Amino acid sequence: MDENRLFNNWDRALLVSLQLSNRSSSEVVSSLEELSSLAYSLGGEVAGQIIQARTQIHPAYFFGKGKLAEIKDKIRNDEVDAVLVDNPLSPKQTQNLEKLLECEVLDRTQVILEIFAQNARTSEAKLQIGLAQSEYLLPRLAGLWKHLDRERGGIGASRGTGEKQIEKDRQFLRQRITRFKSQLKRVEKERHTQKQRRSNCLLVSLIGYTNAGKSTIMNALTDSGLLVEDRLFATLDSTTRLLEEDSRPKVLLSDTVGFISNLPHELVAAFRSTLATVKDADLLLQIIDASGNIDEHLQTTAEVLADLDAASIPILKVFNKIDLISPTRLLMLEKLYPEAIFVSAMIGEKNRQEKITTFVEKLRKQILLFFDERMKTVTIRLDYQHSQQLANIYEWSRVDNIDYQDEGMFMTLTAIPGNLERLRHHLGSDFTEMR
Repeated sequence: MDENRLFNNWDRALLVSLQLSNRSSSEVVSSLEELSSLAYSLGGEVAGQIIQARTQIHPAYFFGKGKLAEIKDKIRNDEVDAVLVDNPLSPKQTQNLEKLLECEVLDRTQVILEIFAQNARTSEAKLQIGLAQSEYLLPRLAGLWKHLDRERGGIGASRGTGEKQIEKDRQFLRQRITRFKSQLKRVEKERHTQKQRRSNCLLVSLIGYTNAGKSTIMNALTDSGLLVEDRLFATLDSTTRLLEEDSRPKVLLSDTVGFISNLPHELVAAFRSTLATVKDADLLLQIIDASGNIDEHLQTTAEVLADLDAASIPILKVFNKIDLISPTRLLMLEKLYPEAIFVSAMIGEKNRQEKITTFVEKLRKQILLFFDERMKTVTIRLDYQHSQQLANIYEWSRVDNIDYQDEGMFMTLTAIPGNLERLRHHLGSDFTEMR
């Protein structure tokens, strides 16, 4: 089996969706529009869309017999070479549909997996995607090699060529899964070490729907030079940069993979280590496309945060792309979200630099203000014989005042509660808080 085998051996696709009673028409249409964008991200062309309203899923073919005939006619008339299903399919349903429709059939999970595979840049992201692809492909092998038995099958053959190939591929995939999991464990250990090194810093994670403008805002705040593309999931790899050199304690910004509606749980699991920066964050900077489906995007983000056990972390909302909405809609959003920040990271040439500088400074001040409001000020006494601890004190707190007296240094410190606890633990008996 080719280790780099991908699913997207197609150029022109038909999008289909099953609308069950628990989904509204607007939800289905919105999801299909998103699937169309996903197909575009893979470099594909969309030939059309077909929706079937049905009370239950057909166990063998997912769709009903009449709708399948319509889909087959559309494939033939419009020269379609793939069907993208905006629903999860079982391995057997995929096999049955491919046999009936005589073309490649991919469900939503497969499409997203392909995009992830194309856009992964770091070794960790490649490992995560490789694992997710392998685990997804393992129960679906039967349909990949059926052509071999058609070519070489015959009377008296106990095991066809296809069956033998499937068994080889199963063994290959199991070995691959084991290897990926082992390599990811080592990566997680390295990440834990990095986390310990950064324990004296405040962490802000940029989150939000894919293509909301997180990388653009990250670049504006930190000059990090991240890739910016008008495609879904253009950024998969977590990137961390310093917000401001002189702040005490230091504030780090971390960009993350974008969220999307109906993001398969296996993909959330695949990127759990990358998304650990979200769970470890002191503040979440939620980037929202003001021109998009805001309610859906907010709900999707909330669901992913809940899945990551990160729902309790404070959130600062940033509405981006306000240049794409009307003044009336902007006014409505400002009333609905009075504590949010409204920006346009993509600014025209007129007064461009001035506007970018204004937006960056406003957002940076808001982030620093968030932490300043949660700082705690204490006075401690440090014996002169322990002055070597000053480096840690300056690293983990802001020193507001030092009073040199005979019995020691009386220091007024301001820090977040977590860093004060770190100082207490690190200094031990040397940490004497004055009441």
